[in-house]
Amino acid sequence: MKRFGIAGIPLTSKGRTLLDSIADVHFLGLTSLEVQLLRVNVEQVPSMEHSGMFPRDVEDSIVVNVLRPDENGNYVSIGTDSIIEEEDIVEKLFWNMARNYDEILEAGELSRELDVELSLHAPYYMDLLGDDDISTRSYEHLKWSMVIAKGMSAKRIITHTGFYHKGKKESLRRAKDIYSTLGNEFPVEKGFPYIGVETSGKSEIFGTVEEVISIARRVKEVEPIMNLPHIHSLSNGGLIELKNFEEMVNTFKKFAKNELYVEYAGVSYRSGNEVKIMPIKYGDLKFETFSELLVEDEDDYNIISFSPLLEHDAQYMELIFLRSLSRKLQRLETLKKRAKKVETVTREYNIKKGRKVDNDTIKEACDDIFGNARVASSGHIISKTPGLNKIEAFTDGKKLYVTTESSPNRSDYANAVKLYNKFIERITGTTSKERRKSLQKKR
Repeated sequence: MKRFGIAGIPLTSKGRTLLDSIADVHFLGLTSLEVQLLRVNVEQVPSMEHSGMFPRDVEDSIVVNVLRPDENGNYVSIGTDSIIEEEDIVEKLFWNMARNYDEILEAGELSRELDVELSLHAPYYMDLLGDDDISTRSYEHLKWSMVIAKGMSAKRIITHTGFYHKGKKESLRRAKDIYSTLGNEFPVEKGFPYIGVETSGKSEIFGTVEEVISIARRVKEVEPIMNLPHIHSLSNGGLIELKNFEEMVNTFKKFAKNELYVEYAGVSYRSGNEVKIMPIKYGDLKFETFSELLVEDEDDYNIISFSPLLEHDAQYMELIFLRSLSRKLQRLETLKKRAKKVETVTREYNIKKGRKVDNDTIKEACDDIFGNARVASSGHIISKTPGLNKIEAFTDGKKLYVTTESSPNRSDYANAVKLYNKFIERITGTTSKERRKSLQKKR
């Protein structure tokens, strides 16, 4: 299945909640939504008023973590699966799109009912590779994303990694460690989503194709996210021809989790760096070319528009895909009709006086010219050649009678005609030119 969707709340949506977004995406005829974890605020508060409750039962906020004192009095994370106790500290997330877990769970149920596949994009500003408070907060955002995504049954979270800090080699090593730790803390086996590590569009930001593939090769919970505008920018316009898209798809598909997840938009770039995300119709990253690949590939895709036109461009991509699919089906129907069109024709030829011809002569000629011959129960000689499915010939000594059945593969027909004329000339003693003259005299 080829799913088309958007990243964020539809521009035409009147409501601003998670439930509104899912319903509006469905009514737009789209089947995928990448929810944006934006405008969030997290507070640590004492747990007295929530003591005895599960985190999911708290109604005024989304509890993303519970901290409990260990034997030394140090507060450590125990996750969100245990009953809250009086001495605990709870981390509450306040989000404009959902108030509590009930709304998140309801969103997951609605998405399944409407067949809208959900993913969750972590906050856009991420800087995981440093050694400061920003890196710590970035990692915390990832943890919250994992918890919320699990609640809504999202298949994956999407995240950027951040800036290089200590060279590319050290950044790659650190990124692998970070995502490995996250995967161990929030395993897929317990219902948590895959970690979608997105490719970068700027040279100072971590996320070349090679880097995200390297992480996915080592960390099984990681899925490399193929952001084509970013890849196009970083390669300074490397996605132009169909073969460029095919190479990229083949690279990412090896690590895709069921479907291939694709981010798409128009883009302007300069010197290997993204300058601006634009509507898909602009720039030289042509979806028409990518759609040629999509219609030939039977695997599943999830294609997300993050252009400024969001749902308009998602619908535009689906329209282009359907047009390409329609052209393919028309070609297949034409080939199907041609395959059914098999012509059977019977002809008779005069044999030159003085030539002795019998079925043995015909069989020998078929063997020599067509490379095969057999004698039917009728005594007729049966042969074939590419372009002619069947050649059935016999003689009464004065005339040669030949029935031919054409092949649907017209590409071989010209050579078949040459061999056929050679066969007729050998048996009858008349060339094709002589036979045409004789036919014209009769007319």
